Amino acid sequence: MSDPPIKSDRAPQTLAFLLSQVGIHASKRFAERIAAVGINPPLFRVLNLVDAAEGQSQQAIGAAIEVPASRMVALVDELEQRGLVERRPEPKDRRVRALFLTAKGRKTLARGREIAKRHEEELTQGMPAADRKRLVTLLQSIVDQQAIGPGVHPGLSEKPQEIS
Repeated sequence: MSDPPIKSDRAPQTLAFLLSQVGIHASKRFAERIAAVGINPPLFRVLNLVDAAEGQSQQAIGAAIEVPASRMVALVDELEQRGLVERRPEPKDRRVRALFLTAKGRKTLARGREIAKRHEEELTQGMPAADRKRLVTLLQSIVDQQAIGPGVHPGLSEKPQEIS
């Protein structure tokens, strides 16, 4: 049993605190859930991007989401070692490697998307669909105002996390 909150503490009523609280909670729970398919959230993000931009180079995909080149190389190396993506030579420039999902990668991505869907449903349990849609719109407005960039996730620029 936890101690009752301190009544004069106003932090839990601020937008920044609530966003942080929900964000950290959602991130931890999602990491636990996505581990069931043998990947972590950054790898899941890159799998989604490869699917959306199949045939693009890892440099182009990494630049689109502001992932440092060294981090992107490490992520793609890991995905390739797990048999989820493959690098193919680009016919126009032999130095460039285009990224493609493997059959195993497609299956892992599909399973991961189901996990992500259930995760979001649980996270917003009891919230009417119209409120969920409005919340997404409001949060997107914050992302736009802060010039964070579409699809940019701060966790991708950090050191990799190990899957337990």
